[in-house]
Amino acid sequence: MSQLTAPPAAAGSPTLTRLSVSIRGKLQFLDYLVRAVVADVERFQDESDPGTRIFIKQLVEMHTANLRQESQHMQSIGDLCDMLDAMVQSPETAFPAGDPS
Repeated sequence: MSQLTAPPAAAGSPTLTRLSVSIRGKLQFLDYLVRAVVADVERFQDESDPGTRIFIKQLVEMHTANLRQESQHMQSIGDLCDMLDAMVQSPETAFPAGDPS
């Protein structure tokens, strides 16, 4: 399993684990939506049948609406960044003087 798809290390809190899993899922869904809408736009541009063009246009509209909605719910990335910043700023993660490791 690659580093990008591997679950977070057990050292993190349950909240961190849950949040990171949620973000990965959202990003995978956004990736799917982007790929789908780009493919549908290409199909729309190449299609000559008016009925099929209407159908593909509706698919594009559906995917773009989902993309807009999902992108508004990405506050969880900010929450994760705040949590990670707080974790590295906490005094318990500081190294004792003279210990570079």
